[in-house]
Amino acid sequence: MNIKQLRYVTAILSTGSFSSAAACEGVSVQAVSKAMSELEGEVGAPLFIRTSSGVNPTPLGEAFGARADKVLAEFDALERFVHVRARSAGEPAGHFVIGFCVPAFTGVERFCSLIKTVTARALGCATDVLLTSAESCVDELRSGRFWALITLGPQQGEGIVCGSLGVMSPMVVMSAENPLAAKSELTLDDINTCPVLLYPGFDHYNDAVCRAYAARGMTSELVEIVDGESYGEFLHERGGLSLVVGGEFLAPFEGCVLRPIAARDRMPVPICLSSLAGAGVSYLELSRALAKMRILS
Repeated sequence: MNIKQLRYVTAILSTGSFSSAAACEGVSVQAVSKAMSELEGEVGAPLFIRTSSGVNPTPLGEAFGARADKVLAEFDALERFVHVRARSAGEPAGHFVIGFCVPAFTGVERFCSLIKTVTARALGCATDVLLTSAESCVDELRSGRFWALITLGPQQGEGIVCGSLGVMSPMVVMSAENPLAAKSELTLDDINTCPVLLYPGFDHYNDAVCRAYAARGMTSELVEIVDGESYGEFLHERGGLSLVVGGEFLAPFEGCVLRPIAARDRMPVPICLSSLAGAGVSYLELSRALAKMRILS
C-alpha cells in the first residue's frame, strides 16, 4: 500500500470514475486501474463496483476512503512541515511564491489575488501568486523562483511532480453583439458556429481546453491570436469565441459577455499544482480550501 494508491482512492470517490480521477491526478487511466487492482488484491476485497456509467464504492471502499482522507491529511501536513523547515534560499522561511501559468485574461490579477489569499490561509504562511508563461515556468521552478506552479492540465517534465487541486469548467467570452449573446448558456452546437481562439505560447492550456473540446466534437476553426488588437478584432469583427477558465472570478470583459457551457457539454478541466520532486509540496489542504471557498470543485 502506498500514498499514490490512497490519493487515487479519494480522487475516484470524489469524481465517480477512474477516468476523471486519472485526469485530476495527472496520470493515465491505466495507471489508476492498475493501482486499484493491486490495492484490492492486498485488501482482499473490492473497493469499487465497476459499471458502464462509472464506479460506485462498496461499503468497504467508503470506509477505506474515509480513513485514507485522514492519512493523507497527516502525510501532507508532515510534508509541509519538512518543507518549511528546509527552505532557506534567500527568502523568509515559510514564504512561498507560486507561479500561475495561464494566458493574461482581462482581470486575471483578481484571480491571482484570490488564490493568494486562500493559499496563505491553507498553508498558514505568507504567499505570493505571480503570472508566468508556459515557455519559462519550468525553468523558473527549477531555478527556485517558484515554490510551485499552478497550471490548467498537468505539467510534464523530468523531475516534476504534479497533483490535482480540483477542476473548473470553461466559460465562453464573446462580443455583446454576437447573436449567441442572447442565450443564457451555450451548447457545443452553438460553439461550433463560430471560430475559437487559441492562445499562443500556452500549449498546455490549449490542449486542456480548446483541443480537448475539439476531441469531444467541437468543429470550430481554431485561430491563434498574437496581440490584444487582434483579439478585439477576433471577438467583435469575426464573431469569435474565447474559452476561459475561472471566468466567474475575472473582471468584466469590455464590450463582451460571459456565458457558461450547457451542463451536457460541460467538461471539467483539471487545475494542477506542480513542484520539483523532493520539494515536499502538499496540495491536499490547498485543494480542500479552494473547494470550500467554491473556487474549485
